[in-house]
Amino acid sequence: MGLSLKIKIAFVLAVIALTAYSAYAVLGECQPYGDIVYEGKPVENGMEVKALIGEMVLATGTTAGGGYSIVIPADNPNTPEKDGWVEGDVITIKINGRVATPSFPAFLGSQRHNLQVASLGVKLDTWGKIKALFK
Repeated sequence: MGLSLKIKIAFVLAVIALTAYSAYAVLGECQPYGDIVYEGKPVENGMEVKALIGEMVLATGTTAGGGYSIVIPADNPNTPEKDGWVEGDVITIKINGRVATPSFPAFLGSQRHNLQVASLGVKLDTWGKIKALFK
């Protein structure tokens, strides 16, 4: 192979690699943040935060200062596995394993999304009364 052909092949491979990388880089990170009301009060520090698309956890963190901030990577189109967000995905945030509302569409960059985790709505002493009805 001549030097000229090697240079042309190297150039073509470089263009392909750069195109694939730039497509990945264009998506970038999705960075939701905001306040969290947890059972009617500002969320406590140190609670586990998970960002999910479907059942797949894509990022984790902890609460601080009454809220959260989390970075969700973009999906790498060069791998067959889903390892990040793509346009059209819906992100759900869980706080200590409980779903926070509302969920929101994935986005490029940083956006405020205040969340709420509602109480279960049933007091523990109410369970005893419900059980007694079915004895």
